[in-house]
Amino acid sequence: MPPYQSAAPFDVTRGRPRHSLETMSTWALFVTLVAALFIFIPSASVPFTTTKTFLLAAGALVTLALYILARLSRGNVILPPLTLVGALWLPAIAYVLSATFSGVSFTNAFWGTRLESDTLGFILVATVLGTIAALALRRPEQYRSFLRASAYAFGVLVVLQALVVIVGQFSPTTISPAFSIVGSISDLSFLLGLGVVGILIALREVELGARDARALRIIGIVAVVLLAVTNSFLVWVLLALVSLGLFVESIMQRRAGGGDSDLADVAVVDEEPFAADEGRRSLVLPLVVLAVSLFFLIGGTLGNALASTLQVSEINVRPSWQSTFSVGSKVFSSAPVFGSGPNTFGVEWLKHRDASLNSTVFWNIDFASGIGFIPTSVVTTGIVGVLAWVGFFALFILFGLRALILRAPQEAFIRYVAMFSFLASLYLFTLALFDLPSAIVLVLAFVFAGLFASTTRFSARGGQWGVVFSRSPRLGFVIVFSLTILLLSSVVAAYTLVGRYIAAAQLTTAQAAFSSGDLDGASRAVQNSISFSPSAAAYQIESGIAATRLNQIIASSTMPRAAAQQAFQTSLSAGINAALTATNLAPSDYQNWLALGNLYAQAVPLGVTGAYDSAKTAYDKAKALSPTNAQIPYILAQLDIANKNNKAAQENLKAAIALKQDYTAAIFLLSQLQVQDGNVKDALASALAAAYFTPNDPNILFQIGILYAAQNDLANAATALGAAVTANPQFANARYFLSAVYAKRGDMTNALLEMQAIADMSSDNAAAVTTQLAALATGKNPFPANLLSLPSTPVGQ
Repeated sequence: MPPYQSAAPFDVTRGRPRHSLETMSTWALFVTLVAALFIFIPSASVPFTTTKTFLLAAGALVTLALYILARLSRGNVILPPLTLVGALWLPAIAYVLSATFSGVSFTNAFWGTRLESDTLGFILVATVLGTIAALALRRPEQYRSFLRASAYAFGVLVVLQALVVIVGQFSPTTISPAFSIVGSISDLSFLLGLGVVGILIALREVELGARDARALRIIGIVAVVLLAVTNSFLVWVLLALVSLGLFVESIMQRRAGGGDSDLADVAVVDEEPFAADEGRRSLVLPLVVLAVSLFFLIGGTLGNALASTLQVSEINVRPSWQSTFSVGSKVFSSAPVFGSGPNTFGVEWLKHRDASLNSTVFWNIDFASGIGFIPTSVVTTGIVGVLAWVGFFALFILFGLRALILRAPQEAFIRYVAMFSFLASLYLFTLALFDLPSAIVLVLAFVFAGLFASTTRFSARGGQWGVVFSRSPRLGFVIVFSLTILLLSSVVAAYTLVGRYIAAAQLTTAQAAFSSGDLDGASRAVQNSISFSPSAAAYQIESGIAATRLNQIIASSTMPRAAAQQAFQTSLSAGINAALTATNLAPSDYQNWLALGNLYAQAVPLGVTGAYDSAKTAYDKAKALSPTNAQIPYILAQLDIANKNNKAAQENLKAAIALKQDYTAAIFLLSQLQVQDGNVKDALASALAAAYFTPNDPNILFQIGILYAAQNDLANAATALGAAVTANPQFANARYFLSAVYAKRGDMTNALLEMQAIADMSSDNAAAVTTQLAALATGKNPFPANLLSLPSTPVGQ
């Protein structure tokens, strides 16, 4: 075991704390993690998850800069065994190769639009923080400080989250009980499970004072209660495995007492006994956690009911393993070595997703990730990613088990740090394999892996070695030059990072303003976002703003004609330019092509030359990028209707219905077109199909009633129209046609009642149906024989 000084944080010669750059770098690491964990700014203009990722990235750059300056000032670099540290960099190397050779935009691959996790930049951030944990945390005092501060942070997290749940029950308008400080309820559950694992190991391995042990038990109990509320199946499984392992290990460590009467006349065959402390090897805590975990695993409905009762439930929607493998196999067939490129799973999902998903409620969700973070990474980085992740896990588990079993550190506290950091990292990476943790959870996985790599210097045959480059001019020049370049690169990265974050924040502001109808505010925010970092998402919003302005101009009845024409041309030109820029920045995003097509489609009813062809070309490109999306042929049908080509519109509607058999809007529109063509029989069949999927939709019931009436099936017409009125009593048109059906059947009493109900809705309605009321009051039928020729009443539904 390498020597260390117990008074390392202090200057022995001067007797006062040494606030060195090295100490500052270790504190910067911890502050980065805590700030990213707890940061929350209740403002719509501050993106929640992006802010956490930004703090992690900014903190990584600051920590790296401080560590480099510390090494330059000391003139040396002290390293632990480098195998595990090198293994940490395998995924980052895979991302570098994929971003360079996959053919995707390097800018999108590096940071994405909102600092997404499946990007080269984020993987570098996580790897740098993990590496600094391995290099900067070198002494037991540093381990102790880091873990003690982590325990305090976990305690604060548990208390705050418990208060959120409690306050949310009594005052949900103040704070929602489903609010999670760390991000999502799933992320909260992941961290709670990690904390419980740490408490179990600490109470077993570390000599604690009575007060500290009591505090840990209380925090652990509250954390388990919160786990019961959040009820994550995966966390319960991992907790059950860890507690089972600790329970079995505790039994193996217990030494049978010599006074056991059962062994009085028995020849015992045993290995050399362990001198274990009964208190520290207690079976109770791991057994209790194991029992609780199994209870919620077996009775999963109970946990779900508890979460629902306390209003803490969360919908976690992800592609299945089968869907993820299906997309991955298609990507590997076309780009096997480097994958589709970082941050491109969403593009590949749309290209290759199974059309059968259109029959589910998630048919119109564009998934940006697969079943888990690591499976998503494998799809986007290809074979190099597979080799990187498999190599990392193999080396980590192999060297980890060897260091803990064959070469376990002699000192109890170091052994605890090694055990906890290894299990914590393995726990977090397992979550990344089976789920989609947030950035802070993924970074913690790398940090604990780095911490474990640091502890290997204290293993039985471990060691650390150093390079004193200040004494070697040639080697010193190379190392100083490399560290200086790395330091300057971190400054440049910080500049681009800040710009990207401000752009993402302004983009969030623009989306909020656009959703609320503040077009001027949205436009200003978009321009600010573009000025810091142009992105396809920003230009897509700008094109949407232009499309909304076009609708306002068309709907305006007060704007002079000449001014309206000028404003229309200006907005259309600006919108098309923005949409074209978006398609240039992200040509594989079908939403950009839809935005471009929507702008051209605005000009089709006005007879603008080339507008239809341009819109159709854009929509066709969107369709090629998302071939199983039923919405795109429906949009194409609307374009054909605007172009007065009902035959082509019906073909596109049939294509949309073929992709999604319960696409009610497409079925209903198809029936309307068939009515226009005089094909009442097929129109009725289409309307009945729509009603099968949405039996209480008053519009569809109204359409069915009209079509039955056109076929002189008055009984079914009255039933359908009556159902429409029941579904929407204010549906004046349905009441009007129902009155006509009753009159045609000779039921003047009910016909008069329906007409009177229309008149009672408003004075305008009463004036509109005066003639019909008067005729029905005298027992006369005021309606034409062909009910399809009836005009709509002057009121809406």
